[in-house]
Amino acid sequence: MSPTSAVSSPARAWSYVLRGAGVFAACATPVVATGAWLLLTDAGLASDVAENGDLMPLALAIAETLGEALRDLLAYL
Repeated sequence: MSPTSAVSSPARAWSYVLRGAGVFAACATPVVATGAWLLLTDAGLASDVAENGDLMPLALAIAETLGEALRDLLAYL
């Protein structure tokens, strides 16, 4: 085993880990931002989540909002 191969293997592993973390962050950021926006702008939804402690209405609202955004984007193209 050469000395350079021992160094490149952990470096390659970290490259994959950081690339995966970047992809996850790029996918999660719009979902989190949409959830925060919905909680701030929809008082009924925020009160339901706070009262029941159930995040399902928020998850459904996020899915509906992202679906509408995707539909509008595809209509634009």
